[in-house]
Amino acid sequence: MPEVRMRHFLPALMGSLHQQRAEGELVLEQNDGTRRLYWADGDLKYLRSDAVGEQFGNFLIRRGVLDMASLKELLADGEGARVGDRVVQWGLMTQEECDERLHELLGSVLLHAMEHTILKMTWIPGALGGNLSGDLQFRLDHRWLVWDTFQSAKIDRELVDMFRSEPNWRWKALPNLLDALSSLPLTPTLAYALSLFGSEPLSCDTIEALTGLPQADAAKLVATLWALGGLNLVRGELPLLPKEEPPPPPAKEPEPEIELEPDHEQDAIYIIQEDLTPPPAMAFEEEALELEVPGPTPTALPPFPLEEEEPSAPERARRLVVKAKSYVMQDRTSEAIRALEQAIKVDGESPGAYEAWMLLGRLRLSNPAWSTRAIEALQMASRLNPKAAEPWALMGELYHRKGFKANAQGCFRRALGLDPSVAVPAGWAEEDSTIPAPVSKEGQAGLMGKLKGMFGREKG
Repeated sequence: MPEVRMRHFLPALMGSLHQQRAEGELVLEQNDGTRRLYWADGDLKYLRSDAVGEQFGNFLIRRGVLDMASLKELLADGEGARVGDRVVQWGLMTQEECDERLHELLGSVLLHAMEHTILKMTWIPGALGGNLSGDLQFRLDHRWLVWDTFQSAKIDRELVDMFRSEPNWRWKALPNLLDALSSLPLTPTLAYALSLFGSEPLSCDTIEALTGLPQADAAKLVATLWALGGLNLVRGELPLLPKEEPPPPPAKEPEPEIELEPDHEQDAIYIIQEDLTPPPAMAFEEEALELEVPGPTPTALPPFPLEEEEPSAPERARRLVVKAKSYVMQDRTSEAIRALEQAIKVDGESPGAYEAWMLLGRLRLSNPAWSTRAIEALQMASRLNPKAAEPWALMGELYHRKGFKANAQGCFRRALGLDPSVAVPAGWAEEDSTIPAPVSKEGQAGLMGKLKGMFGREKG
């Protein structure tokens, strides 16, 4: 029976089990008791617990369905029958009510398993028929159980720490993720967050930046979707279940000792004594050599290597901007935005941050849901470089798309006042006579022109 040894706690293992479509029994020895989770095809099928108060009879007492005397009488008259079956037979509950209460109890067991410390975790692979034949008749709703438990569990800090310890993890969402989970009680915020997931692999930090959720909420969403099968880990080390260890090789029998005959034994002892005793002449020469050897000459220690100075804040920000540009060239927009946001946190007030704010504003313009944040980035860029026309032109373009004519005209007027050659949408010069006709830039249609438009700094 192999023991699971891993540094991740239960939510990560639940995602791994679902992704591997595992079947078997997971035994959790915890500080308040032992819980057993039964899996088939990657879904939870049943849970058992010997912790105090987590048996069905005790649970029904707490819910007021039974009292202690009734429970004892029921168990005495049951002749080995299950508590749920006896409650239904006595007419205390309907089968539907019994299943609902049992589902509620199993949710409580999973919640406590997630919140209590796991002392030992053991995985027993194999079909469930032998250990759970009767309980398989109860249909456990894996999706609702996981969703409710993950939303209620007080494990925010543990989830954040877990994802921080695995920076290489990347997940890929199922196609039509929002439709696949539409039966769950999604809030508008979560529904909007699910609509932003695409087919590209995303890290937990990128999902946090993409959805705008707080760090703990983003970590909980990733863990929940992973356990539900909405996300699959495609990069990084998957928490795997250990395989059966092969039996150790049989120990070799000690070889019999060969006893020497008396004559040979005496010869061997004589030879050893002769080898270990140096002749007097040799001993004299060694003593003389020891007297002639001078003492060790002291040597200077090599200079201690100097520690590399930590780069300044502007330099760290510049490296993040270069990294973001690389992500853009690979069509990894979400990760580019994340790198730019980190660059701005490091250095977002100096004139050198103009490029980071401009690129961030351009990337946010690509998503209508980020319009407000795009305007904020472009406004910050214009404050850092008041002579630059490009931030005003891009803000005017955004207002133009949204139909805010007055705002768009004001931005275009300001941009053309700073640089008459800046490009504005065709037709706006005709609607506002104060705006001169735009002058087209040559070479923007080519690849190098596009790159200059995306990454180039504004002169001035």
